[in-house]
Amino acid sequence: MGFRNELEQDTIDSLPLRDAAVVRPDTTASEAVRLMRETSLGCAIIIGPGDAPIGLFTEQSLVDLLARDQSLDACVVGDCVDPGFLVVKSGDPVSRVWDAVERDGLRFVCVTDNDGRSKGVTGQRGIAEYLAERFPQQVLVQRLGNTPWMQQREGA
Repeated sequence: MGFRNELEQDTIDSLPLRDAAVVRPDTTASEAVRLMRETSLGCAIIIGPGDAPIGLFTEQSLVDLLARDQSLDACVVGDCVDPGFLVVKSGDPVSRVWDAVERDGLRFVCVTDNDGRSKGVTGQRGIAEYLAERFPQQVLVQRLGNTPWMQQREGA
């Protein structure tokens, strides 16, 4: 079975999910940033009626606000939604997240249950952890630094 077939058969339930900060559209940007710090995550899910995700406020949204010299206490997250927003259901194939990360360059993808309520967030990190766990023989973990591992001698 090929790699793409594996991505099509495994569901998003196979990916690690992270609990995200959850905010309403009228939440101030400063409050969203505080919640993002508490969850150690670079985004907050903006939810609407029925707790359905309607957008993301991300670190990039924050940078855009700061670049425009906007007050974080005066701006609400509903007015600064990140344009890279995708919602998937937990039963969808992993390939949906893979394509969003690889092709579209998204960092975060919202995951919902079958009723459309937010379950959490996955994305680049979730895909990396999935690949390392699912395909350990094919994943080479490279040490940090500029010297290739073959040139780093250990021992005598």
